[in-house]
Amino acid sequence: METLRQQLTRHEARKNRPYRCSRGYLTIGVGWNIDSWKLPPIIASFLHIHGYITEEMIDQLLDIQIEAAIADTKEIFPNFSTFTERRQNALMDMVFNMGATGVLGFKKMRKAIARGDWNEAAEQVRDSVYWRQLGGDPAGTDDGKLERPEEIAMMIREG
Repeated sequence: METLRQQLTRHEARKNRPYRCSRGYLTIGVGWNIDSWKLPPIIASFLHIHGYITEEMIDQLLDIQIEAAIADTKEIFPNFSTFTERRQNALMDMVFNMGATGVLGFKKMRKAIARGDWNEAAEQVRDSVYWRQLGGDPAGTDDGKLERPEEIAMMIREG
């Protein structure tokens, strides 16, 4: 789980004060969407009083989110436990970022995974709004940086 924690923190960053994410949602911690998920009361109270949350609170929120992502990912992918750790982390990262509903929209990717076609699954990530919105390089180009969707596709493909 530590590898996943580091990956999510790298992709989302750690913020102890509320901010608006790129999609306009009020966010705190490591991608905790305050508009969609109520903060635990003690954290909400601390934030209200102080205007920020502690590092320990960020970790608590991240743990809650990871547990939810694990549960949702296992629900979406019945053979999840047979996947490599890198593939599990890639899929949990997608669920963490988009929610279960967002990943359920990847019908062709899910079908490819169900039949063990990891190359096709990675191509379906590449051929998505997710790829374009999060900075994946257009086909035939490479800006030299490994953006989130590029890393996710690579993890899915290579295992």
